[in-house]
Amino acid sequence: MFTVQPEPKRFAGAAAGRRICVGAARGAVTILLAMAAASTAGAQPAAPDDAPGWTGTSDPDDVIAARRGLMLEIEAQMRPIDSFGAGDDADPETLRAAARAIAAMLAATPHLFPPSTNRFDPDAEIPVTLALPAIWQDFRAFYTLASAASDAAMRVANAESAADLAAAGAALRGTCDACHGVYMYSEAYTPPSVSDEDLDFDFDSLFEGSLE
Repeated sequence: MFTVQPEPKRFAGAAAGRRICVGAARGAVTILLAMAAASTAGAQPAAPDDAPGWTGTSDPDDVIAARRGLMLEIEAQMRPIDSFGAGDDADPETLRAAARAIAAMLAATPHLFPPSTNRFDPDAEIPVTLALPAIWQDFRAFYTLASAASDAAMRVANAESAADLAAAGAALRGTCDACHGVYMYSEAYTPPSVSDEDLDFDFDSLFEGSLE
């Protein structure tokens, strides 16, 4: 059993809130997994444009929004696990519950990437999706990595000691970062700089007469 206990002022309310979030997330993921299992059972016909239920065809923007929401929830559930690995106190059972929810969400994740949502535009100021075409170039590799991340989350959920939980959490973070590094667009930040044009700008003419 763990000997680490949460600090009451820091974690009591937060732990209760996280349990509610985890419960809601697990319920939503159960529905997603059931839908995915039903859609993949047996041989399936190609998705016709006018058939109900093929949301990747009829509502690709909604599918993109759904997976974005799922990934944001995964990140929210990862925060206390990351913080624990960095040395913060936390309730171990809360972390295990978060890890179980993450495992279920990661298992559902690849089913929210139908080919119709391969819509990344590198020239767009605000891309519709940050999912890179590499996902669909080798979808099996993407599927395998998502499954490995789900397994890594279950290892966090099954960790029995504080040291094991921290190590499993770090490994889970590593699988997430590896997947994002290959399949998610992230534009490098370029800090502002002063150009020659800025230095040569005639500020006096801009404000001429404004103080008269």
